[in-house]
Amino acid sequence: MGAIHLKCLERWLEESNRNSCELCGYEFQVERTPRYKILRSIIVWLCLSQDEHQMYARSVKADLLRCLVVIPVTIACSYICVVAADFYAMKNYDNFPPARWTTYSLLSMMALLILSFFVWIYMALQYHQKAWFYWWQKSSIVKVVNLRLKNAALEIKNEKRNISEI
Repeated sequence: MGAIHLKCLERWLEESNRNSCELCGYEFQVERTPRYKILRSIIVWLCLSQDEHQMYARSVKADLLRCLVVIPVTIACSYICVVAADFYAMKNYDNFPPARWTTYSLLSMMALLILSFFVWIYMALQYHQKAWFYWWQKSSIVKVVNLRLKNAALEIKNEKRNISEI
């Protein structure tokens, strides 16, 4: 495996998303340039078909649908907790101590609900951001900048040119 086309090597490094040889571990000096700018890459990534996409991420559409369901539920439950806590707080249940605990419990439950909602949103965004970034890196254009390989490629071209001149 001593001879390889430079273009083939660059494509292999691009497809494997590596900078080193899988067999011997030789580290190639490569230059990666993104194929798309950031905003365009997000749009392209979101428009990928499920077959192309499944390697990188679970369905973004499913998470958006979950978000559309969870947002109104979170708002409605928070509203109910606030109204119920206000009811128990306004009705001066001084003789009935569990009412005060009910108020505190409802407010605590609402805070926990809102916190868990934002944690879920944060985790989903982190997951999709990592999946997109991996795809964006993998879809970059790779150029080998190792001078020895470039010189060898130039020598081969020069030899072909010399042979064609004869």
